[in-house]
Amino acid sequence: MDDPSNKLPEEAKPRTLKSLVNTPWKKAMLVVQVISYVLIVGSPLIGGAIGGLMGLKASRIGGLIFGIFLAGEVLFYGSLAFLGKGIVLLIRDVVRKKFKRGK
Repeated sequence: MDDPSNKLPEEAKPRTLKSLVNTPWKKAMLVVQVISYVLIVGSPLIGGAIGGLMGLKASRIGGLIFGIFLAGEVLFYGSLAFLGKGIVLLIRDVVRKKFKRGK
């Protein structure tokens, strides 16, 4: 039998990507989130390449870059809304570990 005293509260359970992305819908949203990272970080390169191929002026290329960046942001926050609080906390924990100062 399960002993209720051995169960960890929800906040104390270790957060892993596998435990948070456990349905096909959440897996699809994780893919959308990865695409959003590519769009956000790569927006200057992507926009510049598309604008160069289309022969756009610099001001229009700037607008295209902004549009790609904005689309990435919308996809990022939209996927976070579907993935839930757990993935936000996981991202926060990973970022804190990366930027934690050594003692």
